Amino acid sequence: MSRGISKKTKKLTLSAMLAAIGAVILLLGSLFQIIDLSMAAIASFVCVIAVIELGAKYAWIIYAVVSFISVLLRPMSFAPWVYVAFLGYYPIIKEKVEKLPRALAWALKMISFNIAFIACCIVGYFFLTAGNPTDIFDFFNTLLGVPGAGMAIAIALYAFVNVVFIIYDIALTRLISLYLFRLRQRFKFLNVNK
Repeated sequence: MSRGISKKTKKLTLSAMLAAIGAVILLLGSLFQIIDLSMAAIASFVCVIAVIELGAKYAWIIYAVVSFISVLLRPMSFAPWVYVAFLGYYPIIKEKVEKLPRALAWALKMISFNIAFIACCIVGYFFLTAGNPTDIFDFFNTLLGVPGAGMAIAIALYAFVNVVFIIYDIALTRLISLYLFRLRQRFKFLNVNK
């Protein structure tokens, strides 16, 4: 009979803890709608820790569990859907993409963000207009809080959203560095490979 807890049990326990933390963060964001996007971005850091401490396989499972729980509990809230659509899985693919040359990595990151963003807008356009679609640009502007503004504003807001994504990516990179070089030693209990 072996002593101690096996690595697999430690990984499952940490996975469950991270999934619970991610779901709670998203639910807090959906309860206080003024911070819903911020909480979705913070919840994405749970997948960062999962990638670092557990590997991509466990991170994908955590992403799926957090997505399912948060959408199940708050289906009409914005934060869980933003997490499902992009912010939840982005840290997992970021780890792989950043191993490529810098220009190619940025190109792939921008493409993945824009595909997810446009897909969300299209899905929202067809499902949220409830069979009464208006102009796609007006829908986009309404989604972003400036109804009736026209195509020029929609394009400007689209560019702004891309800039926000770049800032998010840079901030996420800095947080990953902070975790790896300063905080990881303080959270030794997260290291399941011992």
